[in-house]
Amino acid sequence: MAVTDAQNPLLGETTCGTLLQKLQEIWDEVGESDEERDKMLIQIEQECLDVYKKKVEQAVKSRAQLLEALSDARTELACLLSALGEKCFAEFVSSFTQLSLVYILCYHMCKPEKASGTIKEQLEAIAPVLEQLWEQKTERVKEFSDVQTQIQKICGEIAGNLNINDIPAVDDADLSVQKLNEYHAQLQELQKEKSDRLHKVLEFVSSVHDLCAVLGMDFFSSVTDVHPSLNDLTGMQSISNDTLARLAKTVLALKEEKKQRLHKALTKY
Repeated sequence: MAVTDAQNPLLGETTCGTLLQKLQEIWDEVGESDEERDKMLIQIEQECLDVYKKKVEQAVKSRAQLLEALSDARTELACLLSALGEKCFAEFVSSFTQLSLVYILCYHMCKPEKASGTIKEQLEAIAPVLEQLWEQKTERVKEFSDVQTQIQKICGEIAGNLNINDIPAVDDADLSVQKLNEYHAQLQELQKEKSDRLHKVLEFVSSVHDLCAVLGMDFFSSVTDVHPSLNDLTGMQSISNDTLARLAKTVLALKEEKKQRLHKALTKY
């Protein structure tokens, strides 16, 4: 049993002291000279220093990566708040029930160099803030996309292009409530213009219908010549500038035809 313990110094509790003591015993048994012992101890010390040095280098690299991650998180925080607008900051802060998170948010925005806590603690504190801001940004982008899509659709109808399938690009740099309200105001104006144009189209179509009935002309053929969508009052009808102009021209032509026929009838008698 004693031989086994001597051959395996790792049995039991192992420390640097016990290992060094075991090494001294082996050297005594072998008969190593003091010079060789000093040389081996210096080698062991150097190897230990190399291990420590490597660990320090790894720790320095890890710290640098964490600091970079923290810097990126602060930059991301600033960009998100900037994109979502000034009102977002007040609304966002008021949404937190924990004062510590509000404090962290304000400190990272105003004095990031003086933010308290370890690097990991600061990263853990800023993470829920970023998560909530990203959720808010995603919702805001959807709102912008919806309103811009409606604007694009109505603009296409006015321009005479009814087949616009491209999704409009949303400017991530400005997702403020003020900008969103501007888009909603623009959409309301366009919706009103669309309503006015549709009302005008229906007036023209009604006039064409009445004139065609008086003149004995084919109503559907007349409006289809202007635009194919006009012969189906239940579907989407063209409200473009070209359609309105051609409808006005058709009404004038039919009125002129009615006038000439009436004049011809009067002169005949």
